[in-house]
Amino acid sequence: MRLTFHRAQSVLMHLAVLAIGIWLCPAALAQKPPERFWMAGRYDGDRVIVYFNAVHFRGTLPPSAKRIADPVVKGFYRPRQLAASYVAQFVATPDAEHFSLGMKYDLILDYGHVATATLTTLVGTEGDEPVGNDSYIGALASLDNKDDWMFMTGNGVYVLRRHVKAPNVQPKSAPTPETLYPGLEQGPVRFDIQTKIVGLLSDRMETTAKANEKLGVADISPVVAVQEFRLADGKLRYYARAVWNSGEGDSLKTVFALSGWISPSPKLHILAVEERESGYNGLGTLPELCQVVDLEAGRTGIIVSRSYDDGASTVLMEYVDGADLKNMRILQILESGE
Repeated sequence: MRLTFHRAQSVLMHLAVLAIGIWLCPAALAQKPPERFWMAGRYDGDRVIVYFNAVHFRGTLPPSAKRIADPVVKGFYRPRQLAASYVAQFVATPDAEHFSLGMKYDLILDYGHVATATLTTLVGTEGDEPVGNDSYIGALASLDNKDDWMFMTGNGVYVLRRHVKAPNVQPKSAPTPETLYPGLEQGPVRFDIQTKIVGLLSDRMETTAKANEKLGVADISPVVAVQEFRLADGKLRYYARAVWNSGEGDSLKTVFALSGWISPSPKLHILAVEERESGYNGLGTLPELCQVVDLEAGRTGIIVSRSYDDGASTVLMEYVDGADLKNMRILQILESGE
């Protein structure tokens, strides 16, 4: 009897598991696709360009893929117009973005404004694949509401996400002196703040530079660029780059370079530091902050341009206070190397 009882108990357990699986299956199928973000660059007067997927053409790019005009913003390569039949083979894999003409996406612009954009032209750009570079496929997109262009006041790089039907609310207006919108400020930072930041970076140089580097920049003031931005919650932050140069003209040499993420409260202090990323000279040896956007749910996105000895990249990341770029989550990267 005991054996029969345990067999019956086992059958009941399996039936229960099967019932749970059947019950969960429709819920699993109904799950939304994972959230994704892409960089979008201003293409011309009324369009943006976005690359959704990194691919390898492997020499198959057809002759009919004609070159079109380069984007007005840098970092989005030299696009070619592609046929839908050619693009289809690269969007069939599960992890690829399945985009097509006529699809709508949301474009996150300045001042936290979100506009709807429609894909109008399929494009791609061919990288130097034999040396390990990726190629990219994407599209040109036009804003559905032309008035939304008033919110594109920055340096021409923005963020695209999958379209979400928004509730019927009044659109955000242009900023006022009392409004604290997330984003990268375009105006100059106050001189007294810049002076204090120069002091912070100089102190950090004194503690991190090698003896020969400190000797090479003795009595030399750094060249500094300071940017002001606000996080998704409205908190104020600064990003500052500093280089110490010796010589002039053709003999100019950057001896030491660093940049810092800085908070003004409770007093001005460095949160994290970025090191020099190439052997070139000037501020370009350090990561450049190109854009700051609100990713919603309290998250802040940053777009950073980076130059290396053997290439360059433009990266969309989720900003984290106290973390350097090596420890921030990458949401998308466009890169090329030599």
